[in-house]
Amino acid sequence: MAHVLMTGGGTLGPVTPLLAVAAAWRKQDHSVRLSWIGTPSGPEKELIESAKISFKSLSVPKFDRHRKWKLPFVPLHFIYSCLKAKRLLDELKPDLVMSAGAYVSVPIVWMARLKGIPVWIHQLDVVPGLANKLMARAATKISVTWEESASAFPSKKTQVLGAMARKFIGVGDKSLALERYAFNRYLPTVLVIGGGTGAASINELMGVIGSDIVKQANVLHLTGNGKMLDDLNSLGTNYVALEFLGDGLADAYALADVVVARAGMGTIAELAALGKAAILIPMPDSHQVNNAKALHDRQAAVVLELLTPQTLLQAIENLLKYPDKRAELEKNIRMIFPLNAEDRIVVEARQLIS
Repeated sequence: MAHVLMTGGGTLGPVTPLLAVAAAWRKQDHSVRLSWIGTPSGPEKELIESAKISFKSLSVPKFDRHRKWKLPFVPLHFIYSCLKAKRLLDELKPDLVMSAGAYVSVPIVWMARLKGIPVWIHQLDVVPGLANKLMARAATKISVTWEESASAFPSKKTQVLGAMARKFIGVGDKSLALERYAFNRYLPTVLVIGGGTGAASINELMGVIGSDIVKQANVLHLTGNGKMLDDLNSLGTNYVALEFLGDGLADAYALADVVVARAGMGTIAELAALGKAAILIPMPDSHQVNNAKALHDRQAAVVLELLTPQTLLQAIENLLKYPDKRAELEKNIRMIFPLNAEDRIVVEARQLIS
C-alpha cells in the first residue's frame, strides 16, 4: 500500500490542486494512504480533513520584509523546522512527498531528499516562487502548468502537464443554489471569491458597490474566514455573503454567470475547467500579477490592476450587459493550458514509487 505525503498551506492556492491529485490517486488506487503536513494556523486544515486526509502541522519561518528585526531568528527557526520535519517523516514513513509550493513544504522536501524519499513538485504559477526554487534541486520530478515555466527548472526532470482542478466542482446544481440562497431566477448571478485567507480590499469594495449590482444581478460573496463585514449583510435579499463554502462551491460555480476573484492558480484552474467568464484582481506585487497577465494576453479574462469602486463596478456591469463578451471569455479560458493534469501526475508518480 503506497503512502503519499502531501504538503502545503498558509493559503489555499497550493492546497486545492493537490486535493485534486489526492482524489485522482484514490480513484486509481483505492488502497493509497494519504497524509498532509500544513501550517498551524492556515485555512487548509478544515478542507484537508473534510477530504479524509490526516493532517499534521509544522511551523516554518517566512522572510517578512516588514519586520526586519525578525530576520536574525530565521535561520534558527528554519533549523528547528527541519528537525521537526525529520521527526514527522520518521513517524509517517511516506513513499513519496508531493508539494505544489508553500514555505511549509521546504523543510519537508529537504529532509525527504536526505532520507532518500522521492519528491514530486508541481509549479502552479507562471513565474516560480521562492519555495519551489528552494525545493527544485531536491525534487525527483517537477511538473509545470504553463509552457513558459519549464525553462526555470532542469529540463531532464521537468514536464509540462497543465493544471488540475477538484472534480467535484464540475457537478454543481444551479437549481439547488437558486433555491438555497432564494435568489431571483430571472437575474444573472455574480460569484465573488475573496480567497482562502480573504481579500479585504475586494470585500470592502463590494460593500460600496453591492447595492448597485443587486439591481441587475444576484450576488453570492465568499469573504474568507474571519473577513465578514457587517455592511455585506444589509445589501438586500439578492446579496448573500458567507465566510466559507465547502462542497456547496460546486453549486455556486454552476449558478455563476460572472466570477470575481484573485488570480491564484487554484482558482484559475477551476475557472478554466468550468469555462467561466472572470474578472481577476491579482494581489499587487505577487505571483498573481503574472498569472493574470498570462490570461489577459490570451484574452481569457478581464484583469483589474487599478482597483477602485468605479473600475470594479464597470467591469462587472460590462460583462452582465454583453453576453457575447462573456461567451468569448468562457471559450478562451478553457484553452489556456491542458486540464486534468492530476490524472497524468498520478500515473507517473505511481510508476516512480513502484
